Amino acid sequence: MRYVLLGCVSLFLLSCGGPRAMSKIHFLSLSDTNQGRALPLHVIPVDQSMRLKLDSMSAEDWFVSEEVDNLTGIQKRVLRGAQTELVQMERRDKKNDFIVIVDFAEVTTSDQQKLFIGDQYYKAKDIYVLVSRDRIRVVSKSVFNDYMKTN
Repeated sequence: MRYVLLGCVSLFLLSCGGPRAMSKIHFLSLSDTNQGRALPLHVIPVDQSMRLKLDSMSAEDWFVSEEVDNLTGIQKRVLRGAQTELVQMERRDKKNDFIVIVDFAEVTTSDQQKLFIGDQYYKAKDIYVLVSRDRIRVVSKSVFNDYMKTN
Protein backbone atom coordinates (compact mmCIF):
# COMPACT_ATOMS: atom_id res chain seq x y z
CA MET A 1 0.00 0.00 0.00
CA ARG A 2 2.85 2.37 0.84
CA TYR A 3 4.42 1.83 -2.60
CA VAL A 4 1.13 2.55 -4.36
CA LEU A 5 0.72 5.77 -2.39
CA LEU A 6 4.33 6.78 -3.06
CA GLY A 7 3.86 6.05 -6.76
CA CYS A 8 0.69 8.17 -6.94
CA VAL A 9 2.35 11.09 -5.17
CA SER A 10 5.39 10.90 -7.49
CA LEU A 11 3.20 10.79 -10.58
CA PHE A 12 1.21 13.80 -9.36
CA LEU A 13 4.36 15.83 -8.68
CA LEU A 14 5.81 15.02 -12.09
CA SER A 15 2.62 15.91 -13.94
CA CYS A 16 2.04 19.33 -12.39
CA GLY A 17 5.11 20.44 -10.57
CA GLY A 18 7.95 19.19 -12.70
CA PRO A 19 10.49 21.51 -14.26
CA ARG A 20 9.58 23.12 -17.56
CA ALA A 21 11.52 22.22 -20.64
CA MET A 22 14.11 24.68 -21.91
CA SER A 23 15.19 25.42 -25.45
CA LYS A 24 18.61 26.73 -26.36
CA ILE A 25 18.63 29.23 -29.20
CA HIS A 26 22.12 29.56 -30.66
CA PHE A 27 22.72 32.82 -32.51
CA LEU A 28 25.61 33.46 -34.89
CA SER A 29 26.02 36.94 -36.29
CA LEU A 30 28.34 37.40 -39.24
CA SER A 31 30.97 40.12 -39.49
CA ASP A 32 28.82 42.25 -41.82
CA THR A 33 25.72 41.99 -39.62
CA ASN A 34 23.85 45.29 -39.57
CA GLN A 35 26.78 46.85 -41.47
CA GLY A 36 28.96 46.64 -38.38
CA ARG A 37 26.56 48.54 -36.12
CA ALA A 38 25.21 47.21 -32.84
CA LEU A 39 22.06 45.15 -33.43
CA PRO A 40 19.47 44.92 -30.65
CA LEU A 41 17.85 41.50 -30.44
CA HIS A 42 14.90 40.37 -28.32
CA VAL A 43 13.60 36.82 -27.93
CA ILE A 44 10.01 36.94 -26.75
CA PRO A 45 7.88 34.01 -25.56
CA VAL A 46 4.48 34.36 -27.22
CA ASP A 47 1.00 32.95 -27.22
CA GLN A 48 -1.39 33.42 -30.14
CA SER A 49 -2.68 36.85 -29.05
CA MET A 50 0.81 38.23 -28.42
CA ARG A 51 1.97 36.88 -31.76
CA LEU A 52 -0.84 38.71 -33.55
CA LYS A 53 0.02 41.90 -31.70
CA LEU A 54 3.71 41.65 -32.59
CA ASP A 55 2.91 40.82 -36.21
CA SER A 56 1.09 44.12 -36.48
CA MET A 57 4.01 46.14 -35.04
CA SER A 58 7.20 47.21 -36.76
CA ALA A 59 10.51 46.39 -35.10
CA GLU A 60 11.02 50.09 -34.35
CA ASP A 61 7.60 50.26 -32.66
CA TRP A 62 8.39 47.18 -30.57
CA PHE A 63 11.68 48.51 -29.21
CA VAL A 64 10.08 51.75 -27.97
CA SER A 65 6.81 50.22 -26.72
CA GLU A 66 5.83 49.83 -23.07
CA GLU A 67 5.51 46.07 -23.66
CA VAL A 68 9.30 45.78 -23.65
CA ASP A 69 9.41 46.73 -19.97
CA ASN A 70 6.15 45.09 -18.89
CA LEU A 71 6.26 41.67 -20.55
CA THR A 72 7.98 38.90 -18.60
CA GLY A 73 10.39 36.39 -20.07
CA ILE A 74 12.00 38.59 -22.73
CA GLN A 75 15.66 37.84 -23.35
CA LYS A 76 17.55 40.92 -24.57
CA ARG A 77 20.90 40.88 -26.34
CA VAL A 78 23.01 43.14 -28.53
CA LEU A 79 25.02 41.64 -31.38
CA ARG A 80 28.12 43.38 -32.71
CA GLY A 81 29.90 41.98 -35.72
CA ALA A 82 30.94 38.34 -35.74
CA GLN A 83 29.89 36.72 -32.48
CA THR A 84 27.87 33.90 -31.00
CA GLU A 85 25.20 34.22 -28.38
CA LEU A 86 23.23 31.57 -26.51
CA VAL A 87 19.74 32.29 -25.22
CA GLN A 88 17.91 29.76 -23.06
CA MET A 89 14.15 30.06 -23.21
CA GLU A 90 11.56 28.33 -21.10
CA ARG A 91 8.91 26.59 -23.16
CA ARG A 92 5.33 27.59 -22.63
CA ASP A 93 2.58 25.05 -23.23
CA LYS A 94 5.26 22.48 -24.11
CA LYS A 95 6.07 24.35 -27.32
CA ASN A 96 8.86 26.58 -28.53
CA ASP A 97 6.72 29.54 -29.43
CA PHE A 98 9.03 32.54 -29.60
CA ILE A 99 9.46 35.58 -31.77
CA VAL A 100 12.90 37.00 -32.37
CA ILE A 101 12.88 40.71 -33.20
CA VAL A 102 15.93 42.64 -34.39
CA ASP A 103 16.27 46.24 -35.52
CA PHE A 104 18.46 46.39 -38.62
CA ALA A 105 19.61 49.94 -39.39
CA GLU A 106 19.03 49.83 -43.15
CA VAL A 107 16.00 47.51 -43.35
CA THR A 108 12.47 48.83 -43.38
CA THR A 109 10.43 45.69 -44.08
CA SER A 110 9.08 44.05 -40.98
CA ASP A 111 9.41 40.50 -42.34
CA GLN A 112 13.21 40.72 -42.40
CA GLN A 113 13.34 41.86 -38.78
CA LYS A 114 11.12 39.21 -37.17
CA LEU A 115 11.49 35.47 -36.93
CA PHE A 116 8.77 33.21 -35.57
CA ILE A 117 10.00 29.99 -33.98
CA GLY A 118 6.92 27.85 -33.54
CA ASP A 119 5.33 24.45 -34.05
CA GLN A 120 7.97 23.04 -36.38
CA TYR A 121 10.46 23.27 -33.48
CA TYR A 122 8.09 21.73 -30.93
CA LYS A 123 10.58 19.11 -29.74
CA ALA A 124 13.82 20.93 -30.53
CA LYS A 125 16.12 21.51 -27.61
CA ASP A 126 18.65 23.36 -29.78
CA ILE A 127 17.65 25.90 -32.43
CA TYR A 128 20.26 27.55 -34.64
CA VAL A 129 19.78 31.09 -35.96
CA LEU A 130 22.03 32.88 -38.45
CA VAL A 131 22.04 36.68 -38.43
CA SER A 132 23.55 38.15 -41.59
CA ARG A 133 23.88 41.67 -42.95
CA ASP A 134 20.14 42.30 -43.22
CA ARG A 135 18.44 38.97 -42.58
CA ILE A 136 17.71 36.56 -39.75
CA ARG A 137 16.85 32.89 -40.31
CA VAL A 138 16.80 29.45 -38.72
CA VAL A 139 19.43 27.09 -40.13
CA SER A 140 20.45 23.50 -39.54
CA LYS A 141 23.19 22.66 -37.07
CA SER A 142 25.55 21.70 -39.92
CA VAL A 143 25.04 25.04 -41.70
CA PHE A 144 25.56 26.85 -38.38
CA ASN A 145 28.80 24.94 -37.78
CA ASP A 146 30.03 25.64 -41.32
CA TYR A 147 29.55 29.38 -40.75
CA MET A 148 31.31 29.06 -37.39
CA LYS A 149 34.38 27.66 -39.14
CA THR A 150 34.51 30.42 -41.74
CA ASN A 151 33.66 33.36 -39.50
